[in-house]
Amino acid sequence: MKKNIYIIIAIVFSAFSLASCKKDFLDVKNIPADMPVDLIYKRYDYIQGIVWNAYSYLPDGFGWMDMEAATDDAYHTNVNNRSHTFNYGVWNQFNNPDGVWGNYFNGIYQANLFLKRRHEVDLSSISNSIVNNDSTAYKRAVNNLQFMVGECYFLKAFFYFELVKRYGAVPIIDQSLDYNETGTWQGLARDPVNDCFKYIVSLCDQAAVIIPDSVRTSAATSWYESGRATNGAIKALKSRAILYAASPLFKDAGSTYTWADAAAAAQEVIAMNIFNLDASYTNVFGATNATSVEAIFFKRYGAQNGLERNNFPLVFEGSNGNSVTPSQNFVDEFEVKSGATAAPFDWNNTTHAANPYVNRDPRLAATVIANGATFKSTTIQTYYGGNSGQPKLNATKTGYYLAKYVNPTVDLLNNTTTTHQWLYMRYAEVLLNYAEAMYNAYGAAGDPLGYGMTALQAINRVRTRSAMPALTDITPDAIVHERRVELGFEGHRWWDVRRWKRGSVFANPVRSISITLNGSNFVYTPSKLEDRVFDQSKMNWYPIPQSEITKTGWDQNAGW
Repeated sequence: MKKNIYIIIAIVFSAFSLASCKKDFLDVKNIPADMPVDLIYKRYDYIQGIVWNAYSYLPDGFGWMDMEAATDDAYHTNVNNRSHTFNYGVWNQFNNPDGVWGNYFNGIYQANLFLKRRHEVDLSSISNSIVNNDSTAYKRAVNNLQFMVGECYFLKAFFYFELVKRYGAVPIIDQSLDYNETGTWQGLARDPVNDCFKYIVSLCDQAAVIIPDSVRTSAATSWYESGRATNGAIKALKSRAILYAASPLFKDAGSTYTWADAAAAAQEVIAMNIFNLDASYTNVFGATNATSVEAIFFKRYGAQNGLERNNFPLVFEGSNGNSVTPSQNFVDEFEVKSGATAAPFDWNNTTHAANPYVNRDPRLAATVIANGATFKSTTIQTYYGGNSGQPKLNATKTGYYLAKYVNPTVDLLNNTTTTHQWLYMRYAEVLLNYAEAMYNAYGAAGDPLGYGMTALQAINRVRTRSAMPALTDITPDAIVHERRVELGFEGHRWWDVRRWKRGSVFANPVRSISITLNGSNFVYTPSKLEDRVFDQSKMNWYPIPQSEITKTGWDQNAGW
C-alpha cells in the first residue's frame, strides 16, 4: 500500500472488476474481469478489496459541508443547492437530498461479504514463499486478515449509526444480503431503536478486542495504514453512539442507555491517554491535521482546491462563489472576552455593536472570515460595495465567508492545491461528549466513580485551549453553546439539535449583517435574511424512502 495515495477507490463487484474512480490511500490491485467469483475470495490481495470498498461508503465529510447551510449556522449562496430544499421544508420520502439509505446498506453489504467469506482465503502462496525462515510477510497477512474482521465490525457500526440517527429503527442485517436485490428486503422487519444501538455497541466492543491500540505504534504493525480504523476510533464511535442513545430524541424512541453509560464510554477514550487537545485550534483543520494529537479518525483527501475555489472570498480570482457562508446567528454565538471573564455578545451593547469582531472568542476568527479580516495578506471587505461584498455576483449574503478547513496557501490563479483530511472524530468532541454526559448524570462537579475529571473540568479544558476564560458552573445551554462554537461546520449541529429535540431553532429566521461604510466608519445592521421551515413533529427523523416502504410494507416514520 502507498502512503501518498488518497481518496476512495470504488470497487464494482456486480461485474467483479475494479472501477478506479478515484485514488485512495489503500492501494488495491485490479481484479481481472474474467476472474471467477470464487477465486476472488481465495486470493488474499483481492479479498482486501472488499474491505477497502467498504471504507468507500464512509461519509464524504467535505461533501457534507453544504448541509451546514441547512442549519441555523449558515446560508448557501447557490440558490440551487440542496440545503434550500430542507430550509423550505419541501423534502419528503420521495425527495430527500440527503437520501443515504442505499449507500450505507451497500457498505454494510460489503462488510458482511468479507465477514462471510474471509475463511476462504488461501495464504499458501505466501507461506510457500518463506525464505530463510523469514515469515514476516505471512504473519502480516494473518494479522491483517484478523484486523480486517475488526475493521468490518467497526465499519458496520459506523454505517448503522449513520442510519439510526437519521431514520430511527432500521433492519439489523448480519448476513450478506445485497441491497440491490429487491427480494432480499421483502419480509425484513425494522429492529427497534434500542436494539439497533445495542447492536452498534456490540460491534464496537467486538472490534475493540480485535484491533489493539498497538496497531498505531508497534513496529510489527507499521504496515497498518494511517486512516484505517484504530482502537481509539472504535471507542470514540461507541462514545458518540451512546451519547446519542442517551439523548431525549432516542430515549423517547425506546433507548435504554443512560447518561452514565455515555460518560463511561467517553471515559474509555480519555483513559487511553493517547489523545490530547492540539495546542493550536487552527492546526486541527490545516493540511497536516492527520498528525495532530487531537485526530482520532479521519478521511484523507488528495491534493485539490475545490473547497477553496468554492469558499474563498470573491476578491480572489478563481473563486466561484459557490459558498457555505456562516450566518449572523452563528457569529453571535461567540462570546466577548474582557480580561479574565467573557460575556455573550449583545447587539444592544453599544460597545459590542460598534466593533462586533473585537475581543471575541478566538475560535470565531478561526472559523469565520468577517469584514476587515486579513486573509491571504488581503483585507476582506464584505460591506456593500467592498471587494467581496454585495452587489457582486455570488457574493456572501450573510456578510461572512468560511475559514475553517479553507487553506489560505492555495493560489487559485495558478491552480495550486493542498491536501485535506476530514476529521470524523477528534479529542475535543470526546471531551464535550464526556462533559454533557457527566453533567446530565452527576451534575457539574460530580465524579462519583472516580474518573478523575468532572463535567466542568472537561468543558473548561476545551475552552482554555482557545484562551477562553474557564466557566465556574455549567447549564444545559452552556453545553449547547460550547458544542456549537467548538464543533461548528464539522457536521454536528444538524444532529445535535435533533437529538436534543430543540429543532424549533431551525424554524427561526436566519440572519445576516448589512454593513455600510460611512466615511471611515462602518455601520453594522443585523437583519433577517430568510425564514425557514422545520416541523419538529416529524423532521427530527428522516422519512424512510418510499421505494423501501413499497418493497417491504413497513410503516412510515410518523408524519411523513
